[in-house]
Amino acid sequence: MCSEQSAAGDAPVRPEQGAGAGDAPARPGQSAGDAPARPERSAGAGDASACSEGSAAAYPVGRDEPLHPPGVYGAWREAGPVKRIVLPSGAEAWLVTRYDDVRRLLREPALSSDATRAGYPRFGAAVETPPLNRTFIGVDEPEHTRLRRMVAAEFTVAATRRAMPMIEEVAEDCARRFGAGPSPQDLVHGYALPVASGVICRVLGVPYECHDEFEHLTAVLTDGERSDEDKLAAGRGITELLRGLVRQRAAEPRDDLISRLMTGPVAGGELTEEEAIHNLVLLLGAGHDTSASMLALGAYSLLTAPVRKAELSDEAVDELLRFHTIVQLGLARVATADVTAGGRVIRAGEGVVLSLQTANRDPARFADPDRLDPGRANARQHLAFGFGPHQCIGHLLARATLAVALPRLFDRLPGLRLADGSEETLPVTESMDFHGIRSLPVTW
Repeated sequence: MCSEQSAAGDAPVRPEQGAGAGDAPARPGQSAGDAPARPERSAGAGDASACSEGSAAAYPVGRDEPLHPPGVYGAWREAGPVKRIVLPSGAEAWLVTRYDDVRRLLREPALSSDATRAGYPRFGAAVETPPLNRTFIGVDEPEHTRLRRMVAAEFTVAATRRAMPMIEEVAEDCARRFGAGPSPQDLVHGYALPVASGVICRVLGVPYECHDEFEHLTAVLTDGERSDEDKLAAGRGITELLRGLVRQRAAEPRDDLISRLMTGPVAGGELTEEEAIHNLVLLLGAGHDTSASMLALGAYSLLTAPVRKAELSDEAVDELLRFHTIVQLGLARVATADVTAGGRVIRAGEGVVLSLQTANRDPARFADPDRLDPGRANARQHLAFGFGPHQCIGHLLARATLAVALPRLFDRLPGLRLADGSEETLPVTESMDFHGIRSLPVTW
């Protein structure tokens, strides 16, 4: 088990990680491009049949540009409210792309999040893999509410407000260490991951010294190109890491979420030890991975777009979240009863994929949606965190981390800029559950 001695900033910066044998090959057209608007891409000759509602199209599709969803998704959205798709497994499902439909269906009780149900549209996402498929994001009512409420108090408005000094401390320490390192340096592994992992470690009570281990295991779990065997092994690995910690905190509690779970719901019989461990796996993995992705994407946007870097308004933070929408596969559901989307009846037992990134680029909701607009008045209406009962439990913590850590980086390093060649090729995480950047060399 990882040592308990290290604080959030004590681990050395990891060396830059290049793409390994299991990484997705670069797709054609992956030049970085600028964050501002691009012309709307209509389906070309090769896409014509794929855009008609009646024919099933392969899903997911590779990005044409690294900062924008695949152009064909927008064409599907304009062609009709739902699209029949074929997943890599060969199974078919319905893809929902329009904002109003996606938002409504995220609250539809007849759409199940349970990946073990027949008809669930599986495409190798981490949530389908044990132990994540039995956490609060992978079960329905009443189990969903029972499990979620055990940890919800740690992610309220009040709890996030109390966490602000800690977030500022972690961001300042990571910015100082990053600035003291070599230039050029990879911002992803030198700043984004240390901040994101440092914050969630402090909230949960996981020693930061464990970060190399849980970051690697999470990367395996969320990589669509890894085998089921690799993912199962990674799930077991992170489970055992947390098993040792929860038993230690049960005996010697501290001021952290792990200790409160063990001395409260687990000790009181409301939650089993195994349930506590599984949901902590979810919070640790998703808590650092998603925030690190957004920090790197946000930093790139601030480096390439005319946005004030010394401070970020609430609108600017939400606009970054809307524009990048890192849940790139969409949210999978299976109908337990007939439901409708845009006039289409989705039958009980059929799979549904709710495309958050396509909904967040819907011009019916967001004017000029392919443009990053820091002053967008309705940016907060985005669905980047989902919506309804399964909305991301850590969305307030994630917003706070972005709002603190991005300005702190530019305040510490006012001369920060992309290293030579960084704009020519932006290596994005196409094979992963979450959209992100594999590396971002910067200098100052």
